[in-house]
Amino acid sequence: MAKIKLDFDDLDKDARSKIVKGSVIPRPIAWITTLNATGSINLAPFSFFNAVSSTLLVVSFQKSAAKQKDTFVNIMREKEAVIHIVDKSLIEVMDESAKPLELNESEVDVSNLTLSPSLKIKTPGIKEALVRFEVVLEQVIPLMNYEKDEEEADLIIVRVVATVLDDWVYDKENHYIYANKLRPVARLAGADYSGIQDIDFKRKF
Repeated sequence: MAKIKLDFDDLDKDARSKIVKGSVIPRPIAWITTLNATGSINLAPFSFFNAVSSTLLVVSFQKSAAKQKDTFVNIMREKEAVIHIVDKSLIEVMDESAKPLELNESEVDVSNLTLSPSLKIKTPGIKEALVRFEVVLEQVIPLMNYEKDEEEADLIIVRVVATVLDDWVYDKENHYIYANKLRPVARLAGADYSGIQDIDFKRKF
């Protein structure tokens, strides 16, 4: 089988992005609620997301024409957010929430979702999500583009301070999350998503 060798210096931004995002898969989705300046709720999904320790999560917010995402702006102002894990039943409404709205217009208001108070922060969560994390801001790191001539994204590190879990997916005695019941959705390339099909349970409960 032949190998194709590509120097990223010879590729444009779009080609580099397609190769990386099409290969580093599946990627977890952070479905985030934040408080707008008016007090309304912003809801949006982000797929450059993962855990980096037992209580620290990272989300990268890509910039468009040097414009910061509303979610990022809200987190910088309020220093908090709620990150929801998207399950299979929520994929359509999650996808809809990615569409742009007017500033301070709430994605929750144009959906059938229900807001639910948080335990330790002001920002409410989405009741329909099976797992949600209340987070506070720890650190912000600006990320440069490939050419190093402008900022491409903003990376935030947030600390989980509380969680709300549906009892359907949580083993209270052992503190395990039942992945086969949670059925989390992950991002692939383009507009494609994937889920967990088969789980090999080798661990003894």
